[in-house]
Amino acid sequence: MSRLSDNDIILANKIADRIKALRIQCTGDKQADFVKKFNVDKQDISRWENHLKKDRKTGKMKGRGITIYTIQNFCNLIGITLEIFFKDSSFDNEN
Repeated sequence: MSRLSDNDIILANKIADRIKALRIQCTGDKQADFVKKFNVDKQDISRWENHLKKDRKTGKMKGRGITIYTIQNFCNLIGITLEIFFKDSSFDNEN
């Protein structure tokens, strides 16, 4: 993985938070309910919602980011557009 800036990490974590919020809005707190409703792998949901973190000792990244294609697929599952996904106050220019 190429080196991510701190702003890239912040954006990736905002995306993870947005996915979690929309998932909860769709099916409630339990990931298992989303898995049942949309027939997706629980590990995928977990990975989509996990934050990227830098290891304090090594500086290496922990976690995986999510691609725009996966975000699009998630949006298609829940019936929204990418525009609606990103049209959220969490993506305003402030960190």
